[in-house]
Amino acid sequence: MRLFVALALSDKTVQAIEEWRKPLTEKYPSLRWTCESQLHVTLRFLGDRDPDQVACEIRALSLEDLLPAEYTLSKIGQFGNPPSVLWLSGRFSSEVFSIARRLDSIPDGDGNAGGSRCFAPHITIARVRGGTQCPAFTFNGQITGIGNAVHLINSRPTPSGHVYSTLFSI
Repeated sequence: MRLFVALALSDKTVQAIEEWRKPLTEKYPSLRWTCESQLHVTLRFLGDRDPDQVACEIRALSLEDLLPAEYTLSKIGQFGNPPSVLWLSGRFSSEVFSIARRLDSIPDGDGNAGGSRCFAPHITIARVRGGTQCPAFTFNGQITGIGNAVHLINSRPTPSGHVYSTLFSI
């Protein structure tokens, strides 16, 4: 299973993102927009791991002590050259970074732990399909919210995109 751990966004945040990007999805249908139910902040990618084992490891971290976690989304950016991912980011409370540091103790599918030094919390809102030019976007405003849950998610690739299944939640 292709696993990752994510901070859930509040319903209010998801609604605000959807309102902002609705005209963009109509104007730029060539981008593969992240569906509403898949919006999240990735905290740790684990790859191919046994989900039962990972759930036990997550339980031992007492992540509930760090919730809720606040955030303010205020900027947009792109990963890759040429860009392949469009994301939203901003300010995240220290709890988000503390959760990521605790999750560092869990090895990924290759046996590697660590990685929070490079941790850059963000929400993937769209992917650029091969051969598509990524336009420059602006994000004027702020979306504030509180993440009240951390999920262990399986991401299963399909021809029409990844299908997410929540396996465990705190």
